Amino acid sequence: MSNRFRDASLSHQLALIAGLGCLLISLALVALAATSSRHMQKVQQAEFGDALAQQISRRIGVALETGDLLNVAASLHRFVESSSAGKVAIFDVEGRALGEAGEIDGEFLADYRAPVLIGPDVAGEVVITLSTAVAETARIRFLLSLFGLSIVLSLIVYAFTRKAALALLASRLQRQARSIALEENSKTALPANELLQLQHHINALPMDLLRARTGTGSNPANYRDTAVLYLHLISLADYIDTLDEASLHRYTDRLHQIVYAAAGFYGGHLQVVRQFGLAVFFSGSSNGGSAAFRAACCAWLVRSVSKAVEKKMSLSLGMAMAVGQSELGRGDETDIYPGLYIQSTLDELQTLCTSKPPQVMLSPGACEDIDVSSRLEQRPSELGDYAILEEFLNPYDDLLERQLRLTLKRLGNPL
Repeated sequence: MSNRFRDASLSHQLALIAGLGCLLISLALVALAATSSRHMQKVQQAEFGDALAQQISRRIGVALETGDLLNVAASLHRFVESSSAGKVAIFDVEGRALGEAGEIDGEFLADYRAPVLIGPDVAGEVVITLSTAVAETARIRFLLSLFGLSIVLSLIVYAFTRKAALALLASRLQRQARSIALEENSKTALPANELLQLQHHINALPMDLLRARTGTGSNPANYRDTAVLYLHLISLADYIDTLDEASLHRYTDRLHQIVYAAAGFYGGHLQVVRQFGLAVFFSGSSNGGSAAFRAACCAWLVRSVSKAVEKKMSLSLGMAMAVGQSELGRGDETDIYPGLYIQSTLDELQTLCTSKPPQVMLSPGACEDIDVSSRLEQRPSELGDYAILEEFLNPYDDLLERQLRLTLKRLGNPL
């Protein structure tokens, strides 16, 4: 039932809600009228019955004062014939019947009592019985008419609301749905509800193409000191014109596996920055050490893995590497300033690696790092202020050896 109501037309839904609401309010008013009319009827009947009982008690009191019981009986019969009382009876103070007149049966009967006075003394009690069937029938008929009126009023509200909703709301929603409908949607079966139709057409729209991108602001991670490991792919520059496409793809895939695996040990982010140049960015600090130290470890690992793999393949994996330091990070698509700033560092490292140094080179900024100066050995070079990475001190050399064996095992068979 709930699914049928949800899928129904919007005009039908609004009309049904308005009609049911009107019906509930009308029924509440009918219930209020029933309670009020019943209370008023009881009050009026009580006043009328008490007045009749007092009237006959006064008549009988005069006859009873003389002790004329025949006159009392005659008075009772005349009262029944001339009034709406169906039955009347008189009792003495001990409850014995002194006389009665009339007979009444059925439902909706009510008794009313009044004392019979002889002077200041109570000589007995008169009881009259009235039938309230007529009044009760009239009250029920009145309530049924109100109930029928409430149903008619609810139907009128339902019809008016449905017509108004169809003209003012549903038709407009249908026009809007048709205006944004795609051609492929015209062949599909649509629900009867106008809102569901509009939702169906909106969901089918290519919203990603219609929504413009907005920047999310700067990322604090891009504004921290960053170490850069630059790799100039010397052998790839030689193979680019000699290898076929399939062989070249396998070769670059092997290079990617080596660099990516080594960078993964130290949280580096690999990125292609030049035609034959890769950069691995390290920022922040971790258990592996500072960013510059992790870049140096990654460089040693890449060189060691590539030499081991190169012995078992027919192609060379020659590359030149250098570690530099930058005040900003690599940036991203939402903040291009750090990426523009770091280009000078990448240009400097590219120029250095283009001269094809045989060892891993360390920039002056990287050499000043505390972890680099205390955990590895370096020596000056002939390339300006750059130093040559010699070897790592214990226990970091053992750790790198284990990482080397693990990487070679993961890489499997070479080309």
